[in-house]
Amino acid sequence: MIDLSRKTFRDIDWLLLMAPVALTVFGCIGIYSTSPKPFDFVKKQLIALLIGLLIAAVVMFTDYRKIINEVAPFIYGAVLFLLVLVISPLGVTLNGNKAWLHIPGMPSIQPSEFAKVATILMLSRYLTKRRPGKFTLRDAAIMAAYVFPPVILIALEHDTGTMLVFGAILAVFYFLAGIPKKFVIAGVLALPLALIAVYPHLKGYQRERIEVILHPESADPKGFAYQTIQSMIAVGSGGPTGKGIGKGTQGQLGFLPYAYSDFIGAVIAEETGFIGILMMMALYLIFLWRLIAVALSARDKAGATMIMGFVALITFHILCNLGMVVGIMPIMGIPLPLMTAGGTSIMSMFAGVGLALSVRFRRFVN
Repeated sequence: MIDLSRKTFRDIDWLLLMAPVALTVFGCIGIYSTSPKPFDFVKKQLIALLIGLLIAAVVMFTDYRKIINEVAPFIYGAVLFLLVLVISPLGVTLNGNKAWLHIPGMPSIQPSEFAKVATILMLSRYLTKRRPGKFTLRDAAIMAAYVFPPVILIALEHDTGTMLVFGAILAVFYFLAGIPKKFVIAGVLALPLALIAVYPHLKGYQRERIEVILHPESADPKGFAYQTIQSMIAVGSGGPTGKGIGKGTQGQLGFLPYAYSDFIGAVIAEETGFIGILMMMALYLIFLWRLIAVALSARDKAGATMIMGFVALITFHILCNLGMVVGIMPIMGIPLPLMTAGGTSIMSMFAGVGLALSVRFRRFVN
């Protein structure tokens, strides 16, 4: 039990809590500038922030070990059930992806965001309960077995970007489990061959998005290269200080479609410039730094691996999203954490914050 005293509140890592809050508010600037219904979109974002803070508070005062050991399987099962519902008539299709679930009387949610949290909890649980010893192929297979069900269901939603996120999470947990170097070398050698084998079987639009990055000089500026080109124009036109809030051209005038979604970074760059991007990256670095600091202070493997799973998740999202924004990675629908419009993503991120704070509270408890 946690005693709700002054000492308890002094023990909260306020940087860890306030950095994601600041990122969410910062993202609202770009959302307000570019969304078709600015007040509605920002209102939904701020409501999600409040719900996220409530989730973080509840999780923070709950023993993370109980969550991992006892509650995680139920969370995982519930999330898989929601993913099944997504591919039913209750699922909502947006931009070609049937990734949202609409339950009458409730706002739409994106269960794949919760699936990331549930999978991290299950992988941490396995690493905690596995017998001590060298990492084996059996360990690799069991860990992959936790990842495959959500990935398969998400594949049916046609959400390729989210599938890649689960691959990154699994790779990091393999590393945390102590995967032998020979397995790493084999994986590195097999990856290019796998990409070559998969490429011919990709859908036409997926191949074209990759071709835009590999051969930008021959890309059709009115085709699949359009969004990448407009994003790069937005980033480059921002200059050192930006054009001013609400004064961007690419986002404001609609040249960059759905700028409030996966290309919110381009809007921030255009309107606040290099200084704004530096502020955004500083907040992300503070957030990740505090997560890693809590992981290092954790008293057990469960807490440490769980937090590092979230660090991997957030880092992969940032690198992929900003890579899309500046045109060095193909568009694949990976949001910028806490800043892209989307309430479910914010709530799942704050669930991770709550888990990290729970680990911090119990760092001196055996």
